[in-house]
Amino acid sequence: MSLSSQLRLLPRPFWVLVGATFVNRFGVFVVPFLALFITQNGNSATQAGFAVAAYSLGGFIAAWIGGWLADRLGRNVTMAVASIAGAGCMIAMSQASDWRMLALLAFITGAITEAGHPASAALVQDIVPQEQRVIAFAVQRFAVNLAWSLGPATAGFLAEYSFFWLFAVDAATSFFFGIIAWRFLPRGRQTPKEQAGWGHAWQSIRQNHAFLALFGACMCLAWVFRQTNTTFPLHFERNGLPMRECGLVLALNGVMICLFELLIANALRGWPVKLVLALGYVLMSTSFLVFHISATLTAFVVMMVIFTIGEMAAFSRQQAYGASLSPEDMRGRYVGFLSLAWCTGNTASSALGMMLYDRNPTLLWTINASLGIVAAALILSSRKSAKV
Repeated sequence: MSLSSQLRLLPRPFWVLVGATFVNRFGVFVVPFLALFITQNGNSATQAGFAVAAYSLGGFIAAWIGGWLADRLGRNVTMAVASIAGAGCMIAMSQASDWRMLALLAFITGAITEAGHPASAALVQDIVPQEQRVIAFAVQRFAVNLAWSLGPATAGFLAEYSFFWLFAVDAATSFFFGIIAWRFLPRGRQTPKEQAGWGHAWQSIRQNHAFLALFGACMCLAWVFRQTNTTFPLHFERNGLPMRECGLVLALNGVMICLFELLIANALRGWPVKLVLALGYVLMSTSFLVFHISATLTAFVVMMVIFTIGEMAAFSRQQAYGASLSPEDMRGRYVGFLSLAWCTGNTASSALGMMLYDRNPTLLWTINASLGIVAAALILSSRKSAKV
């Protein structure tokens, strides 16, 4: 079946979700500029770092709360509440100046705003048939990456006038998403109260060895992925390359995803899912080994191309694979639990990756490659097969 035919088969509520997601992600203005906003309010870079880290820590709370709410109250209700309440948090942050208050508000904002993500992924699983999920998740990633490619440029323009407008537009797009979710998206599956707790989900998860293998693989990949916006730009700068070119190399990732991921997802549909995941993980992680050979601009471009090919191969398939391992009445909590893997890997990578880079960059690139190989081995060693 052609790609265009598969796209036409995707249900209307899915396209509503994709459109609203694009608007919402386009308006993610605050997070990329949060550290700069905090320092311009008279706080130190270290204090800004604590406040930004607080937003990430809120993601741990969001994974637990969001997963439970998605199963108990419904997908659209959870997304609506998280988005509308998150809009209020953004406005509150715009009025703060002390880093301690900003850290507290950033933590609350992260816990509330990110709580809607498990519901979004679970809703795709509810409304899209299993055989169409790879394409569906690829379409969703296309929308997110296109929005991310356009949004920061607009945010930079607004920041020239006033940082308040970053918070205002971010809040407005979140509010818009919340209204669309409430009025136009289905509630999806709901789990009875007595079965909606995390105790029931944990009993299922601990016996689901294939899902636990995916959880471990995601922790490894989260470490690797975080390096692209921490040590990657630092390595670029320390090798005497202009930062404007670093931005262009990083943008190459989003451009490639928008141009090629749907085509790649369709072309690899017939391949064994675990093999595609393993190959993608290995390509992403070993791309950093290019820096053992060279640190020229060409080397950075080659690294990003290899990394992005691996990402395009693995990530749409990874979401569909995780969905195939989730019981229908626990989808929100399974997605939330998998989010914990990414929170853990991101936090560890942010805290330790920079430290390792300062001491021995070569060792860091080797660790990145090793973690990708471990992730691939975890997936390939899991016994349960899944059709996605």
